[in-house]
Amino acid sequence: MKKSFTNALHRTADISKTVGKKIINYKGFGLSCSIVILLILFAVLPIGIPNFPSFYNFSNFSMMMSNNSVYGILAVGIMMVLLTGGIDISIGSTLAVSAVTTAQLSFIYPNVNPVVWVLLAIVIGAACGLVNGFLVGKLKVVPLIATLGTMYAYRGLAFLITGGKWYIDTKISDSFRAIAKSSFLGFDSIVWILVGVIILAAIFLALTKPGRRLYAVGTNEQSSIISGINTGNVKIMAYTICGALAGLAGILYASNDALAHSEIGINYEMTAIAICVIGGVANTGGKGRVDCLALGILFMTFLSKLLASLGDMTNFEDVFKGGVIIVAVIINITNENIKSRREVLEMEKRL
Repeated sequence: MKKSFTNALHRTADISKTVGKKIINYKGFGLSCSIVILLILFAVLPIGIPNFPSFYNFSNFSMMMSNNSVYGILAVGIMMVLLTGGIDISIGSTLAVSAVTTAQLSFIYPNVNPVVWVLLAIVIGAACGLVNGFLVGKLKVVPLIATLGTMYAYRGLAFLITGGKWYIDTKISDSFRAIAKSSFLGFDSIVWILVGVIILAAIFLALTKPGRRLYAVGTNEQSSIISGINTGNVKIMAYTICGALAGLAGILYASNDALAHSEIGINYEMTAIAICVIGGVANTGGKGRVDCLALGILFMTFLSKLLASLGDMTNFEDVFKGGVIIVAVIINITNENIKSRREVLEMEKRL
């Protein structure tokens, strides 16, 4: 009896040790700990700060997620491009084109089903992304230069579409607003759309051949070519998906904020890239997980709320975000170096 009890204790200890190692080795472990720290700060800092007590409130959390869902959708799109070793800094401008086009058309044709505007927004974004993909994948233009050019071109296009006009609450119909503001289980539809995008992205990258090819091209483009992968087409696909999600984000922005004009979305690409970097997506390509990206979205959402709640610290929000990005990059590089050393040591032991 005593022996069996001792064996049971040993088995329990072994299981606990194994589970503990898996938790610590999880790529999102550090980011999860950072989120917990932020949550603790929200609980500790209310003293003398009137805005804090409302944080631990479901409606406040729901609003916070609604206000940051656009960034999350853009981050998923940017991840697709980063996996190939590219970059897309035109997504903020693509968002603007999608937002102003659909808002203007919904004002002219108020009785059209909102689903039509959502599909149109995705098509507009995909078309913008297709141009980027063609420039990078077929014409071999450096991604930063290609998307820098289209960033200005799409922004100018958004201005031409609106003629400098603003589309605000009085010009946006209730059915158009319902695209992002319909409520289900306490969350606005914009949040559920973000969740759906994350799930679909995870399935696409993990279970489909095109998704796996994104990793292959980003890991080693020359090896991908040798193995028969058309790397140009893969890049076109990545930029098209990124553009489509930027288009979706555009109509959701206009619907959620009841606002559309040619200047919206400026610097949104930087926040999206920051989320990706914090979520462990390698800017050199080939590495990144959707679950870690989701943690990055939560972390950036909580960090923005923390800085906004501190009042005077809002002026330093970009400084804090920049610092967080630098720290995240350093941590990612350090982890990769440690992993590489471990692999070398294991190979030496085998030899």
